[in-house]
Amino acid sequence: MVITDPANGDVYVAESHTNVADPNLVGRISVFDKAGKFLRTIGKTGPAPGEFRTPHGLAFDSQARLIVVDRHNHRVQIMTKDGRFVAEYPDFSRGSGLAIDANDTIYVADSESTAQVHPGWQRGIRIGSLKDGKVTTFIPPHKTDNADGAMGEGIAVDAAGNIYTAEANLRGVTKYVKN
Repeated sequence: MVITDPANGDVYVAESHTNVADPNLVGRISVFDKAGKFLRTIGKTGPAPGEFRTPHGLAFDSQARLIVVDRHNHRVQIMTKDGRFVAEYPDFSRGSGLAIDANDTIYVADSESTAQVHPGWQRGIRIGSLKDGKVTTFIPPHKTDNADGAMGEGIAVDAAGNIYTAEANLRGVTKYVKN
């Protein structure tokens, strides 16, 4: 996952997409300026606040804070742009995709929760507020004949509040229309 800071053009790169049991696992965010010069690394591999095990989604909120979906640690982390830990929200599950709207509503797509990898949790979209980290809406995965099921990894929200997920298993896009 890669995002660009709209304020100055810095590029944030989430690094990690390997087996978390690998002893050489990398879990960090590298930051480059708009010309490509390396500036700094945020975080390291681990489960503590400010550490990552598969940072899989990045976004900036209205306060210009860096929001990170830390998939294998089953949480969302809030950080400053320079990497100082602010808060973590575990209620968004094992997120793969992340979107934040203009009102700091957070949308997290969980495409991987199963009884084996995250007992007690279900795949789906969790929607809530960055102000308090509470999930207010859950959208379960849609029905499919695919043996692996369906739930998007990537997620986006349009101005009308419709949600789009990029479906890895189904190889397509699903649109959820706001009522």
